[in-house]
Amino acid sequence: MVKRLGFGLLKGLLIGGGIGAGLQYGLHWTNASGLLGFLLAMGVAGTAGVFAGKAPWKEGAWIEATLKGLVGVGLGALAYWGLTYVPFEVPFPGLTGSHALASLPVVFAPAIAGVYGSLVELDNTGDDDDEKKSGPKARVAVDDDDEAAGEPAAKRRKKKRRRQA
Repeated sequence: MVKRLGFGLLKGLLIGGGIGAGLQYGLHWTNASGLLGFLLAMGVAGTAGVFAGKAPWKEGAWIEATLKGLVGVGLGALAYWGLTYVPFEVPFPGLTGSHALASLPVVFAPAIAGVYGSLVELDNTGDDDDEKKSGPKARVAVDDDDEAAGEPAAKRRKKKRRRQA
C-alpha cells in the first residue's frame, strides 16, 4: 500500500511538475492566478486521474480512467480554490519579490497532481494481475442424461428440442 502511495505520488509530481514547468519556464507565465490557475489545476488533476492507477490503454480500463479524470477536474478546482485562501507567500528564484502560493504554477500544479495521483493509485487494487497468475480454470464434466450415453450428440439435441416444445 505504501509502495502504491509513493508510485502515485511520483506519477502526480511528474505530471504536475511537467505541466507547471512548461507553463512557467516554457511559456513564461509566471503568474497563474484567477481563471488560469483554476484551469491549470483542473487540467493537472484530470491528467493525473487518467494516468495514475490502471493504465487507460489496457482492456476495459478507459471507462475507469475517464471517470477518475472527470472527478480529478472537479477536485482540482476545489483544491485550487482552497489554495487561494492560504495567506502564504514564497520567494521564488528568478522572480522579484514574494508571490502567493496559488499563483506559481510550478509550485501548486505538482502539489495538486501529486495528492490526487496518490489517491487514484491507492484506489487501484491490481486484481487483474492476480487473475492472470491463477492459471486456467478446470472444466467439470456433468452427465445429466444416463440413458443417452451411447447416442450421438446430434440425436440427443434433437430429443431435447422435442421435449422442450
